[in-house]
Amino acid sequence: MATGYSNCFGEPEPTRYGDHRHPDLPWGYWLTSIGEVPGEPPLVDEEGREWGSVREAFWVTRFGLAEEYCWSTNDILDFLLSYMAIVDGRFVEKGEKARDIFMCDRHLGDFVEMFLKSTDLLKPNSRRLTLEGRAVLQMLIATRTRDDADENVGLDWIAATKGLAHSPERKAAAELVAHREEVATRMAHRFTTDSIDGVPVVKLIGLRITREIPVRSTLWTMSWPEGDRHARDSFYLWLVERIDRWDAWSEMVTEKGTRALTEHFMKLAFCDRFAAADAGNN
Repeated sequence: MATGYSNCFGEPEPTRYGDHRHPDLPWGYWLTSIGEVPGEPPLVDEEGREWGSVREAFWVTRFGLAEEYCWSTNDILDFLLSYMAIVDGRFVEKGEKARDIFMCDRHLGDFVEMFLKSTDLLKPNSRRLTLEGRAVLQMLIATRTRDDADENVGLDWIAATKGLAHSPERKAAAELVAHREEVATRMAHRFTTDSIDGVPVVKLIGLRITREIPVRSTLWTMSWPEGDRHARDSFYLWLVERIDRWDAWSEMVTEKGTRALTEHFMKLAFCDRFAAADAGNN
């Protein structure tokens, strides 16, 4: 589509989003609902094509990608939502940086940035959203699922969804952790998560009795690469599910040292892996 203005060579410039679309409204505001309930799909665009959702229309018509919209496609769009929200800066804390999204994967970061620039959602010479990019961001926020709507966008969402778990499973895990952490606060020895110089860690904290007062000290730690909170959190969830073993594991550290506990976890991890595989084959 061409507009009525030209560049210095007399060639028509490409249409800009604000020329024929209202820049302050969410992307897709022109879709029309023809469902039995107003606002419900199918949604019809200006060319008469029907869509099951605004996101589906965006995925196919704007990105030109496969016409097979599923839960994984929705997760990809939610990932882009968090990235664009951090770039935009209106919906998340200013302290979050776009480069942190990719968990130290520079190549993935470069690819996403170039992809969004090639689709005119990011400005070519800066990491700033175009008019259409801001409209897309508004649309993605407005069309989040009911399960995801309660979760903040940004780095926390990306870290939480780096694995394969869907929102209901993540919420169930969070409820499990909250309940068992309440129990753990009354234990003499307990595991907890922490961050040391930006590096995610799990610590075993023990209660030591001194002449003056009881004090807590770190008995054992395990760290992960900087930015990989998902792996740390997955291990912590594994520990929480086995809270009944924490006292015994603490005694192992006291009697045999920290290396004994690390080796013990390694053995248990492989046992659990094979047990899960056998269960899947039955």
